[in-house]
Amino acid sequence: MIYGSLYNPRFGRGLSPALANILNTVRQYDLPGLPLGRHEIDGDRVFMNVMELMTEPAESKRAELHQEYLDIQILIGGEERIDFGLPNSWDNSDPYDESKDLQWLDIKRSPQTLNLTPGMYVIFFPLEPHKPGCQIAEPKNIKKVVVKVHYELLL
Repeated sequence: MIYGSLYNPRFGRGLSPALANILNTVRQYDLPGLPLGRHEIDGDRVFMNVMELMTEPAESKRAELHQEYLDIQILIGGEERIDFGLPNSWDNSDPYDESKDLQWLDIKRSPQTLNLTPGMYVIFFPLEPHKPGCQIAEPKNIKKVVVKVHYELLL
C-alpha cells in the first residue's frame, strides 16, 4: 500500500516509473468535472471508474480483495475513511469472482485505518484487503476515482 497526495510538490518521487506515469496521466484530467462511469486510459490494462456514494459505518461494510488489478483510490470530494489489512489478515467465506477480480471478506487481525481528504490517494496492490467508503464521523456524500491497473504493467 502507498498513501499520498496529488498536491505534493514532490509528487511521484519514489514510485515505480509505471505508477508515476499512470498517476501523472490521471492528474491531467479535470477530476472534479469527470462524469460518472468508466474512462479508459489504456483499454483493460488501465482504466478509471468515477463514482459518487454515501459513506457508511465501517461495521456495516465488507472489505474487498483483488488478484489481478491494483486499486488507486483518489478522493475528489468529501471525506472518506478506508480500512485495510495486511496480507493474510482476513477471514473469507465468499469465493473469488475471477470475472470481476473481486472477493468479499472480513479483516480480522490488526485492521488499519486511513482518512482521506480531497486530492489524497491510496494504492492497494493485489492481495491487500481494503474497505473503502467508510464514514469518518457521519455519513457524507463523496466523489472519487478508482484507477484499476493490471499488475503486469509493474513487472
